[in-house]
Amino acid sequence: MELLAQNLPMACVGVTERYGVKGFNGISDFDWVITDPNGNVLPASSYQLLARGDSIDITWGEGLMGGIYTLTVTEHTDYGCTGTPLAVNVVLNTPEIFLPISNNLNDNMGVCFGSIANLDPGSGFINYLWQDGNTNQVYYTGEAGTYTVRLVNNTYNCSYDSTRLAIWDLPTVDLGNDTVLFGNQSLVLDVYNPDFSFYNWSTGQISSSITVSGSDGEQRIWVLVTDINGCQNSDTVNIIAADYGNLFIPKAFTPNGDGYNDLWEFPAGRDANGNNFNVNEFLDDIDLKVFNRWGKLVWKSSGLYKPWNGKDLSGKELPMDSYHYIIVIKVGGKSYEYKSSVTIIR
Repeated sequence: MELLAQNLPMACVGVTERYGVKGFNGISDFDWVITDPNGNVLPASSYQLLARGDSIDITWGEGLMGGIYTLTVTEHTDYGCTGTPLAVNVVLNTPEIFLPISNNLNDNMGVCFGSIANLDPGSGFINYLWQDGNTNQVYYTGEAGTYTVRLVNNTYNCSYDSTRLAIWDLPTVDLGNDTVLFGNQSLVLDVYNPDFSFYNWSTGQISSSITVSGSDGEQRIWVLVTDINGCQNSDTVNIIAADYGNLFIPKAFTPNGDGYNDLWEFPAGRDANGNNFNVNEFLDDIDLKVFNRWGKLVWKSSGLYKPWNGKDLSGKELPMDSYHYIIVIKVGGKSYEYKSSVTIIR
């Protein structure tokens, strides 16, 4: 008995190949055993015997590993004789071909969310066939999953390769809400994350945190971060300098000794959330004059901030009434004037 094939044959994953033997004509049956490179026997469902087994069609399924398979055939005659098993090796062609991915910055196969991966097995093949029927050399995708391509050339005419593509989330970076800063008041902006590999601020700094000051005026600060996968994201915050021409001046106070609202506290700024904020420490000079309804000066102060307790210049408590005032605030070499009235409630 001899195999009809004399040379070591090559099989292609995904195709069916026929193999045959020559024994005693018409008086023999043949048993076949096919083992993979690890010695595992292929199930009978993977092949079909023809006639009395002198020929066999083997379907080399796409789930089979590449490598050398062994085909062993044994002849049994009608007279009860069993021949010596004959074996031949077959190479199942599934070479590994690396699929490079553009923008791949490390050993992981992936791209950043919103980016497009270029799956390219390289040139030099006659044609390409991807899992969805695409026949282009380069496969463009922005979705995670497993991608398979069949590569055809003159030598390896049925080579397959597959790669698993991951889509990496963009890094999360948050500079917080827009913020009002008064005078030389400062704010630390810190976006440190152990998964970030690079920081780039609009101020030119490359550290994980910076300090901004209200003395620098209106500012629009942004930061661009890069994570360990090479993905980037950014955030922006507005630093708003105090508007000293629009400070809050209370309309009334109650100097009745109950410990609540006994003093006229002025002026106040408003922070990014609309809350009052004590700005007096940032003011260079506050000149205050208070007049009664007949235009008589009843209280004055200048220099550093001093709240008013509702008493006149002699220390006498003033009656419940509305009083006119003129406030001149000096800060940073500029003056801001306020004119209105405040009511004493007792």
